[in-house]
Amino acid sequence: MLTKKPARQRRSLSAILIAVPVFLATSFAMASPASAAPIGNPSLEIPVGCPGARAVIQVEWEGTRSAKVHWELTDTSSDGNSPVIKMVAVDASGNGRSWVFRNDEVVFAVDGGYGASVSGGGHSWDPAGIAQFNHLEVKVSNGTSAQGTTCSVTKKTFNYTRLAYQYALNQIDKRYVLGAEGPDAFDCSGLVKFAYHRVTNFPHWGDSVRSSAQQYDWARSEADNNNADLSNLKSRDAIRVSRSNLKVGDLIFYSGHVGFYAGGGQLYSAMNPSAGIGYMSIDYTTPLGYYRVVGVTG
Repeated sequence: MLTKKPARQRRSLSAILIAVPVFLATSFAMASPASAAPIGNPSLEIPVGCPGARAVIQVEWEGTRSAKVHWELTDTSSDGNSPVIKMVAVDASGNGRSWVFRNDEVVFAVDGGYGASVSGGGHSWDPAGIAQFNHLEVKVSNGTSAQGTTCSVTKKTFNYTRLAYQYALNQIDKRYVLGAEGPDAFDCSGLVKFAYHRVTNFPHWGDSVRSSAQQYDWARSEADNNNADLSNLKSRDAIRVSRSNLKVGDLIFYSGHVGFYAGGGQLYSAMNPSAGIGYMSIDYTTPLGYYRVVGVTG
């Protein structure tokens, strides 16, 4: 988990912006405060970096439009260069809005030499002009363009859980039919599969991941392959979570059933022919496990 580091003074980066993809114009996001605590229970925490620069990014997806983001950037080289970070919220159409750092720039550099570190963020971010927060794009370089960048890496972290959950909620008036995958009727695993396959950039499951048992086996297998720091996550992956760390949209598996965590100890799922699609306690029977579907590319 991230540790809080003291803030340091930074020179303006207006003359040393790193090369970044072309996105929509200036972001209206709030600048980062002078200091910020890490997020206690993020949706995902991943490293982003290359030789000379290392960032740790925390994302807490708050819904389909907003997220909390906490970042920490560290200089891991004695070459005298200043590592640089840039973050962009991207919608399903590829439009983006840049995070504005506390220096009022859309990029931020770490000065101070080997071991110097700076962090910020942690507040809610609802990027103007982004109707659906599809993913967060983070770019880290080991120096500014003026210094001669020799390595740069970009990672995208996807908001699968909250987007899929919203697509599932939109089906609440549909019928339960065993084996159905929509669009007019669903069973429990059919609703999960349908909802995730509506999320832009989600790599679809094939027929081998259809029943609740198959989805459970897939989630367990993916979680078992994760590195301790989640540095090897793929574009379609899963992480195991504890009951106390459940977030809205996480999948809860039972023997013969699967549904979405709806918050407040409630499960949202396609239940049975008489109850249809709706809510019930997550303790209606003993859960087999709790999993979060995630995706990271780059």
